[in-house]
Amino acid sequence: MFRILCSTTRQTTINFCSNNSALRVRNSSNVYNIVSRTQRNKPPVEVIKWVLLVIPVTSFGLGCWQMYRLRWKLELIDIMSAKANAAPVELPHDLSDLDGMEYVPVKVRGVFLHDKEFTIGPRALIEAEGPARPGSLMSDPKKNQGWLVITPFKLKETGQVILINRGWVPQTMKAKEQHSASFIKGEVELTGIVRLTEKRPPFMPKNNPEKGAWFTRDLDQMAATIGCEPVWLDARGIPDPPPGWPVPNQTRVTLRNEHMSYIVTWLSLSAFTSVMWHRYFIRKLPLL
Repeated sequence: MFRILCSTTRQTTINFCSNNSALRVRNSSNVYNIVSRTQRNKPPVEVIKWVLLVIPVTSFGLGCWQMYRLRWKLELIDIMSAKANAAPVELPHDLSDLDGMEYVPVKVRGVFLHDKEFTIGPRALIEAEGPARPGSLMSDPKKNQGWLVITPFKLKETGQVILINRGWVPQTMKAKEQHSASFIKGEVELTGIVRLTEKRPPFMPKNNPEKGAWFTRDLDQMAATIGCEPVWLDARGIPDPPPGWPVPNQTRVTLRNEHMSYIVTWLSLSAFTSVMWHRYFIRKLPLL
């Protein structure tokens, strides 16, 4: 009886140990499979290394491209300035030719139609001694906030009516009565800079011809309202006009140019990410 019990006990022990060993083997196999699947799904370090290198390389390329854009923009501004300062030419008989003559000075002769005069703005005063100052409306509103006086002009040769920007007046002289001393009677010859239609800036109110509220230079809309040709000239004149006269020479010969800030931004990003990439993947140091 004792022998049978011992034999049974040993057999049970052996079976228990065998079952535990098999369970451990199966568990070990499951863990190995899980780890293997995780390792297979995890991208290799070398792949991550070269993928992240795209950031400094791309930002460096964008910085170089902005250098090219800066050079192009400065050359374009120089071309515009050269056109505006060139000798005036005669107004072409076909007014559609003016579409390719923006910033070119032209000579015209005729009479002003002051009864159809209107203002557009608000606009900042463009100083005669230097370029336009962006933001001057905000920086010194009492001195620089004002309006452009636009007067229809009937050409002597053809009888066509065009628009002349006679110049800038302060807020206090917006009404016709305030600058009536500048009204010119009879035939006059003047030189003006050709300007084309401008796009309405974001958040700028739309023109309201019915109320006489003009905010942007929409030549087609102005021509339909006034009954004139869609032609606009910025009048040239003496820098210091008589009291009560609009300040002429209000041509903004410039373009928005923020390429230098873009260059600094992209090249700084390239330098920073390059240092981080070299520190982590080449020197094997922590990022922080």
